[in-house]
Amino acid sequence: MLSCSRACLLCILWMHGLATITAFASRQAAVPRITLDEFLAAPIRDKPIIIRDIVSPEVIESLADDLLSTLGEEQIQMQHKFMDDDGKAITEIYDVSLFESVEYMMDSEHGDSFFAFVEGLLPSSATATLHKTLTDIREAPYPHQEDWFDYFPENIRPSDALILAGEGSTSTLHRDPFEWTGTSLCLEGVKIWRFIPTPETADGGVAKVDTELQSYRLDSIAWEQEENQQSEPLVLSAGWQSDMTLYETIDEDFPTAIEWATMEQENNDLFRNEIIAQGSDSSRLQPISEASDALKNIDETTPFVTATQFAGDLLLIPAHCWHQTYAPVPSIAVASQRCGISDGAKVVQHVIDLTKLNDRTQVPDILQKTEYTEEGIGKQVVSELLSFAIDRNTA
Repeated sequence: MLSCSRACLLCILWMHGLATITAFASRQAAVPRITLDEFLAAPIRDKPIIIRDIVSPEVIESLADDLLSTLGEEQIQMQHKFMDDDGKAITEIYDVSLFESVEYMMDSEHGDSFFAFVEGLLPSSATATLHKTLTDIREAPYPHQEDWFDYFPENIRPSDALILAGEGSTSTLHRDPFEWTGTSLCLEGVKIWRFIPTPETADGGVAKVDTELQSYRLDSIAWEQEENQQSEPLVLSAGWQSDMTLYETIDEDFPTAIEWATMEQENNDLFRNEIIAQGSDSSRLQPISEASDALKNIDETTPFVTATQFAGDLLLIPAHCWHQTYAPVPSIAVASQRCGISDGAKVVQHVIDLTKLNDRTQVPDILQKTEYTEEGIGKQVVSELLSFAIDRNTA
């Protein structure tokens, strides 16, 4: 059994990450990088965490090669974001092969960038072995624990996403649907993440963040039930998104992807230290002014927390955690999600909230729990949840 001091070690480490760089006004707090053994000894479920080097560099390189060789000819949609002659931001969508998208990513730069968020390729019959390997890596922090999404019908089960990002590209600023635990496995390159901590206050918690960021909802999974053609599609999840960005401008001295690559070849330790330092510096990668104002209103002391993810790192993202990524160099990653006893109650309440039920006494007792502690209960909970949601949808 862990001693109290040992069990609290990683919590202290996480808080240390928040405090180590407060001496620099523009340098923001860092998400800790720990080993898998350290995580298993004292899991942290409510804050983002990087499990570094979860597999060897040789395995990661092999996975990236297998993915591209197996799926390279698949057609995907790729975003191109750039400024027109009048300084207006333009986004265009191209249909290209996965191989072609990689070539575009190599020509990307800040202000003229390429990005692809691809769902539906994993899993497939062609990628069964590859997908199992990726799943085993993702599930390593959760030994002998259920993933409740395994009990969802296949046509509404959240799927893995392949994310390709060229230099200068960003994701949207968002928090995830279902309020699940998100995961990201970086296969190639480097990704900079900025997380907005949920204030531990009585004045709204994550709802305060939602309001300050002027967020709106986006349905993510709608279930069209074949046995009831007359009913409306059943909306099971909806994410939150903001049109603000945490990466509006880039300092003119911020290294290009080519300069980062040269630094990595010449001195890998220097490269890692520099990209971590510059990625967490809000004077180097500056939020849009509206976002800066919102962050100050949310938490003036810790506007955001930064994670720098290298190839071989597994990032765990808890529910309620607003985030946005930036690509200092081209990268390839696989995003996924899971749900178990640690976050099952949040996922259940997310679905129930979308039924817009006012009288919670109608909700079965098993779905009203604020937490689940018993492994093996997932199948029953999911069955009751989907039955309840269907009944509400057809009432």
